[in-house]
Amino acid sequence: MADLQITQGGFSVEGKVLLGPIDLQLDCKGIIAVLGPNGAGKSLFLSLCHGTLEGAVGQVLWDGTQAEQSRKQRGFMAQQVAVLRRSVFENVAFALQAQGVTRRERAQRVTESLGQARLTDKAATPAAALSGGEQRRMALARALVGAPKLVLMDEPSAGLDPAASKELEMMVRRTVDAGVPVLMVMHDIGQARRLADHVLFFSGGQLVEKGPAPEFFENPKSATARAYLAGRLE
Repeated sequence: MADLQITQGGFSVEGKVLLGPIDLQLDCKGIIAVLGPNGAGKSLFLSLCHGTLEGAVGQVLWDGTQAEQSRKQRGFMAQQVAVLRRSVFENVAFALQAQGVTRRERAQRVTESLGQARLTDKAATPAAALSGGEQRRMALARALVGAPKLVLMDEPSAGLDPAASKELEMMVRRTVDAGVPVLMVMHDIGQARRLADHVLFFSGGQLVEKGPAPEFFENPKSATARAYLAGRLE
C-alpha cells in the first residue's frame, strides 16, 4: 500500500489550465483505474503523480515524501514502450544498473521478473523481435524489477489484440496479488470493469468522481460519468 496526497495539483500551458486544481488523499491498494474521455487529463495526472510533469504546480506526496524525490520507489510504464537495441534480459536489467545493483543480484531479479512476465524463454531474444504484447509485458517486468511500492501504467493495453490484452491483464493481476498496487490509466471500460478496485474519473482536466469500482459502475454520481459509461462522451 502507498499513501498519495495531492494538494492543489495542476498544470497549465500558456495560461490554459489542462489539469486541476486537484486535491486528493488516496490509500493506494489493488488496481486504481484512471478513467475519462480523450483529453480529460489522465496521462497528465499520471505524470503529476510520478513527479515528472515539468511545470506542474501544487504538492504531490507519496508516504509524506515529494514525488520528485521518491521516483525510485515506484515503477512507471509509459504507453509507448522504450525498446533498447539489446536482448530482452538486458532491457530489463538496464533498470537496475543505475541503482548500483550487483551483477549477481541483477541476474536473479531479472530472471524472476521475466518469469512473472512469462518471457523466460525470450531472455536472449532481441527485444525488437518481440510481438507488441510481449514488449508490453517486458516493459512491465522492467517496471517491477526494482521492487517498487507501486506501479503507474499509462494505457498499457492500447492497440493490443484481445489475446495479448488478456496476457497483460493476467500479469497486472499477478502483480497486485503479490502486494504491489497499480495506478493505471485505461480507455477500455470493459477492461476497467474486469480489473479495477477503485476508480478516479476525469473530465476536462478535473477529478470529477472517485470511489470503489462497483459503486462507480453501478451508480455513478455525476452526469458526466453517466454519459461516459453510456458511450455518449468522447
